Formats: sequence, structure tokens, C-alpha cells
Amino acid sequence: MHVLRMLARSPLDDVEVIVVSPRRTAVYTGMIPGWLAQLYTDEDVHIDVAALAARAGAAFLPDRVCALDPARRTIELEQRGALPYDVLSLDVGARPAGTEDVQRFAHVVPIKPIENAAERLSRFVEHALDAGRASAAVVGGGAGGVEIAFALRSRLPERSRFAVTLLERDAAVPSGACARAQRLVARLAPRYGIELRTNVGAVEPCEGGVRLADGSVLAADLVVWATGAEGLPFVAASGLACDERGFLVTDDELRSVDEPSVFATGDCGVLRSAPWVPRAGVHAVRQGPVLTHNLVVAATGRGRLRRYRPQEKFLTLLSTGDRRALLNRGRWASHGRRWWWLKDWIDRRFVEKHAPPRASALRPPPHDGMMEMEPCGGCAAKLGAEVLGYVLRDLPPEAHAAVAIGLDAPDDAAVLRHDGARDVVTTVDLFPPFLADLRTVGEIAAVNAASDVFAMGGEPTAALALVALPDGDARAAASELRQVLDGARDAFARMGVALAGGHTLLAPARLVGFSVHGTVARDGALTKGGARPGDLLLLTKPLGTAVILAAARAGECPARWVDAALAAMREDNGAASRALRAAGVRCCTDVSGFGLVGHLREILRASGVGATLWLDALPPLPGALELLALGWRSSAHDATRALLADAVLEDAARAPERGARLELACDPQTSGGLLAAVPPSALDRVTTELARASVCAAVVGELNGERGVLRIAASAQPVAAPKQRL
Repeated sequence: MHVLRMLARSPLDDVEVIVVSPRRTAVYTGMIPGWLAQLYTDEDVHIDVAALAARAGAAFLPDRVCALDPARRTIELEQRGALPYDVLSLDVGARPAGTEDVQRFAHVVPIKPIENAAERLSRFVEHALDAGRASAAVVGGGAGGVEIAFALRSRLPERSRFAVTLLERDAAVPSGACARAQRLVARLAPRYGIELRTNVGAVEPCEGGVRLADGSVLAADLVVWATGAEGLPFVAASGLACDERGFLVTDDELRSVDEPSVFATGDCGVLRSAPWVPRAGVHAVRQGPVLTHNLVVAATGRGRLRRYRPQEKFLTLLSTGDRRALLNRGRWASHGRRWWWLKDWIDRRFVEKHAPPRASALRPPPHDGMMEMEPCGGCAAKLGAEVLGYVLRDLPPEAHAAVAIGLDAPDDAAVLRHDGARDVVTTVDLFPPFLADLRTVGEIAAVNAASDVFAMGGEPTAALALVALPDGDARAAASELRQVLDGARDAFARMGVALAGGHTLLAPARLVGFSVHGTVARDGALTKGGARPGDLLLLTKPLGTAVILAAARAGECPARWVDAALAAMREDNGAASRALRAAGVRCCTDVSGFGLVGHLREILRASGVGATLWLDALPPLPGALELLALGWRSSAHDATRALLADAVLEDAARAPERGARLELACDPQTSGGLLAAVPPSALDRVTTELARASVCAAVVGELNGERGVLRIAASAQPVAAPKQRL
């Protein structure tokens, strides 16, 4: 966290920084017991790592490391394969000792990874409260085990129906604390309704509870495994020097004693000169400035390394789940509300220092007016509709017996005549990446390319890849190409499409795309020219991908909004296309880089009709309207909004409260939904088919006989067909 915050202040122009973490957000461990006790909200305890990376100019990869090869200077990721590095910084944490042995028991929850443990503990509490009776055992009397026991007790207050037991193999808890702190916990535990059992020896899980060293079984519906920490297996398997618990041994500069290109901090490392340093967050926080400085020196070769000197006495604050805390420093300890206030102030200050983007306190773009930014990736990088239309108008179509649909009536894809009852439908799509995560880009690019075939009513069968990468490190190029193709293969496999080949080349910038081929029933293609006056406009995905990606690139979009946008982009349009065909729909297009307005205009031109678009009916992605209202835009937004120049806006549509919805209609989409013209008589059947296919959709307007005229209204008139959101 500290490294990213400092790099955001002073970016490294000549260094590529890559952040690997399993999730876009990370929870602040020190606040999880308070969260479990309902003293904090979800938003309070999360730090948006992806947003921090964006602010630091770093690439973010949502993945987990499974192997380290220091000889080749690569790490192996679970989903993205080998990733090369010049300098590696590990802060991967630790896990409770014996984790591999307890994972087969469904009722046992290892305390780390803390994100997984927090979710499972919360579900247990909810189920326990519903059932009215439950028992929990916490194995391990360290700081984490003590806080979790008190947090569970605060959530399960009725002692006669909810039992909480804290087990420690040694004589006192918290282990490592001073004698006064241990006596305080011994007095507090029974007062709070926690059964404290020490000197229990080695404990092992068993069906229905845990087995103690004397052979007795303590029944428990939940067992929290909070034993002493050990290193993650891949660290020791790397061959680098580790201690007996599997922690990477480092020098005072926080580097591996075997390999100076590898740094380790926090729970995963141990100082050779100070092996006594406990696994406490205070040390990780204090290592931050030294780590930042040394990483910059190692990456640039400029400056001298600094040494980290751990403090022997430090402050420990443990929550007891009731807005009180236990304080321990050296030989002094105390319990009370004032220490909770201190702990709460320290923890909140740490989280706020890293300024995660919050839905409740969004920031506008960093400068006035339309943002000046590099061109966005994805479909927002399309050539403008005006330029494209100008060129195509002057490009005479070539008549060919094999071309059923081509440049004489441009559509989402070309349709070629073929022997038999089905024609061939083919398309090509290519764009610069919209994320640094090329696996996700490859996956969404595949879905986006296949969407043209689905929009024509076809079924894609095969694809060819088109990938351009910058000239440079061959290892990096191989890693990037594998990420793109692995993501694409996953997406194509879900759609029943074979990735049959492709083409790669070196270019000044990265490009990812696919040519997709499929079949469609002879003369059964859905086209932009099949709409009729009176038809209703049906949209099958929410809008807002471009503005969300633009804000995310600046590190100013909450992770849950980004996740929702990525989930929508990953969803292919196959089920929606089949549902529309089954209901007899004849007019369809997909919504991509020209926004809803641009693609609707294509239908109007091809079908010779007019339309009224209902702003209130437009379905937004979570956060899209909020970001648009603040002034966030993609780099292609102006070009798309120009398509509204001759639109007729009703007075209600001009109202300030609908300004964001008007901009939403212009937002360029990547892997957007289908826009179909549905006769009112077929609406019931269409909605039934879409519901059967689990496709959410909204009726967003209607067509009329005003050739080429686009009207923007606030909502449907009472006489019009009812809006629907399935």
C-alpha cells in the first residue's frame, strides 16, 4: 500500500510496475474483528488496490502466485502463466500452521487468507442467528485468535444458546503479550462469556469439532484455525533461503539473502539479524518507506539502499468487540474505551491515507471541462462514425454472387452465400487494450467480436486471433500473448467457438482482436434494415462501460463498479440472440463504440424510420450515472455525442436531473448488449423467451414513421407500450 501511494506521488517513467493480487480490493486486517462485530461497514475496511495501482501508473493483475523461479526471474500465476520480472517484491502474507491438514473439514475456517475467513465467519454468524443455537471454537491464542473470539461473542450474545471457546496450547493468552495483558484477558474472557482453555496441547480438527491432546472432543459447529503462522509453500519451494517456518530470510535491506532482486516484507519475510520480530502489522507498516526507497534504487540503479531497524517495543491494540480495546506496550497493559478510540483513529487514518475511491465521496475529473487523456481502449477507440460513414459513402460496393450482405448495405457482419440451408456470417474486430490485465482483455475482446455474429442472428463456430505487441523483451511478449489467448480461449469455449489460428505482429502499440466466423439460416439474418414504425426498442445489457473504464484508469472508480462492468462485458449475447430469433424478431444490432445513440441511428438509416428514445428507461451499470454527473467521460465521448446534434429533445429530457442519462445514451460501449426492434404483438413472446434464457432487458423507446428523426423524451407517453425491465 505504501509503495503504491508513494509511486502515485512520484511515478517511475522508465520502470514498468505490475501489481499481482487475488482481488481488486484488500481488507485491512486490523479492522476485520471490528467488522465482524458490526463496528465497521464493508466500505470502512476495504482498500482498493486496483485503484491505487492505477494512480501509481501500475498494471494490476487479479491473480495469485503459485510458483517462483529466481533463476529465470519469473513468477507463475494461477491463471496467467509465467510473468517475468527484473525486481520482485513479495508481501504475500502467511497462513496458519497446518492449513493443508484442516482444509478438508468443512466446518474449519483458517484465519488466513483473511478475505476468505471474513466471508465464511459472517455466513456462520448469520446462520447461527437464524438457527438460534451454535457453538464456535477458536484454536490459537495469538492476537488474531483473541480478537476473533471476542468479535464472535459480541455477535452471539446469548450465552445459553451460543458458546464461544478459545483454545491455546500454552499457558496464557495472548501469546507473546506481557504478563499483565495475559492476566487481563484471563479475567475478561469469562466476563464476556468466552470459555478460555489453556494448556490444551496439540489440537486437531475432527468431524463435529476438535480433538484435544488428551483425546477428548470439543463439539463445535465452527472451528476458527488461528494457530501460529507459516510461510506460503511456493516461497520455500523456490529454493531461496527460508527459516524453519517457511519465511523468506532477508537482510536488513529487506532483500533475500540469496537473491538481491527479490524483496520480502510483512508476514512472508523474516530478518536474519532480528528473527525475534513478531508477525505484527506495525512492522509491515514501518517497513513501507524503506521498501519503497530500496525498490526504486534496485529498479533504477540510482542511489543507495537503506536499512530497516525494527523497534523492540511497540504498541498493540486488540478489540474486544464492544468499542473497548486492550492496549499492550512493553510490560504495561490496560483495557477500556479510550484504547478503542485510539485503535479506531489509527485504523481509519491508515485506510483513509490511501484514499480509496468511495461511492459516497466521488471526486470529479482532475481538471475543468472535458478531460484531456490518452485515447481510451476497447470499442471507444473506434474511428468516428462520421469519418467512417463519409468514406463508405464514397466507396463503391463490388457486386459478387457470393456476397449476400456487404458494403451495399453495411451491417454488423458480412453474410456470404454458401451451399446448403445456411450462409456464412463473418466479421473482424480489433482494438487497443482497455486494461493492463491482458487476460481479461482477451476474454472480453473474444466476446465482443462474436457479438457481431450474434447480432446478425448467427451462431459463431470459429475464430482467428489478431494480436500486435510492442517490440522488446521476448519473455514479456510471450507472457502477454499467452494471457490474451488464454482469456480468449475461455470465452470462446463458453460460446462453443474454436480458436483455429491467427496472426501476430510487432507494432508501436498493443492491439487485440479476432475474426469470427459462423453460420446463419439462408435469408434469415437479422439486419439493421428490418425495423418498422411502431416497433419497440429492446436493449439487453446496461450501459456505461466506457465512463467506468475511464474513471478506473484514473484510479477513481470503486472496485465493485468496475467488477460489475467487467461482468457485463464478459457476458456474451448468444442467449439473447437465440431468444430474439425464437420470437421472430427481424431487426437487431449490437451496441458498441458508437454508443446507443450511434447504433440506433444506424437502424434508423437502414430501415427508413424515426425513433423516440426514453431516457428514464435506459438501464445504467452501477456507478455510471454518478460518474457521468461528475463530468467523467471516455476520450471518444465527444465524437459520439455529436450524433445528437440534430436530435429533437423534449423539454423534460433537457432537465438537469436527466443530464447524466442523456450522456449515458452517448457512452461508447465495449461488449455491449443487443438493440432490437420488436413488434408490439411479439413483445410478450420476446420477454418470455428472454426470461427463459435469463437475459435481463429493458424497453427503451419506440419507432415511428419520421424517417431519420431521433427524438429524446424523458419517458414513455401513457399511450405507448409499457416500459419493461425483465
